[in-house]
Amino acid sequence: MIDEDLSEEIQEWMKKEVKKRDADGVVIGLSGGIDSSVVAALSKKAFPENTLGVMLPANGTISKDVEYAEMLADKFDIETLKVNMDDINRPLENRLKDIEIDGVEREYWPQTKIPTPNPAEQNIQTRLRMMTLYYIAEKMNYVVMGTSNKSEIKTGYYTLYGDGATDMRPIGDLTKTEVWELAKELEVPQEIINRPPTGGCRGDESDRDEKEFGISYEKFDRIYKEMSNGNDLSKFDESDVARVEELIDSAKNKEKTPIFQLN
Repeated sequence: MIDEDLSEEIQEWMKKEVKKRDADGVVIGLSGGIDSSVVAALSKKAFPENTLGVMLPANGTISKDVEYAEMLADKFDIETLKVNMDDINRPLENRLKDIEIDGVEREYWPQTKIPTPNPAEQNIQTRLRMMTLYYIAEKMNYVVMGTSNKSEIKTGYYTLYGDGATDMRPIGDLTKTEVWELAKELEVPQEIINRPPTGGCRGDESDRDEKEFGISYEKFDRIYKEMSNGNDLSKFDESDVARVEELIDSAKNKEKTPIFQLN
């Protein structure tokens, strides 16, 4: 169970970190999913007059994404912008596909053990969204709030320099199940809480997180917590433990950029 003061603690942390950066407010990319909804709700409470939610529909967006993002914004009275990325996404993707290089088939997203088709194409839209959020943030002297949770970070389930590029990660130390708990406390609309998490990159809901993980978030989070505390894992299914270890081990260096060290 999460601490009853967690929401207030995160809000105070956000205020301090934004002040450190001499910024005037915050920008959040609203996807219609649980993570961005929780971050947006926390941001609105912390910065009532200086929170901007940005909807960025692209190739992988479905109507529900925008519908739920608007639902969240209406519930918490969050100012929003909608920037249609599809007009940029498709021409850019087509132009890049024309580059004369030999592509290779790969089984997993880069630096993960999460299966995916065509990561190079899918990652275009996440990086375009990142560029747009930073353009808006820099014009307004705002910071970009990240929406990745701990379960995603530990497994590498994000795009480097895409949704992984951010100024702050207010839920970066919360597992997915803790995010769900916090969403209930914040009174995020139940439709959003109940929505199965997806990557939002394929224009449908086929890229469901738990399908690609090969294990549910609930199981992953329980095993990860026990593993982190050095507890006995024998009560869990061996294959589930092996999958958690595989996911974490494959992504452990995803955010570390190797730097040559002079002697």
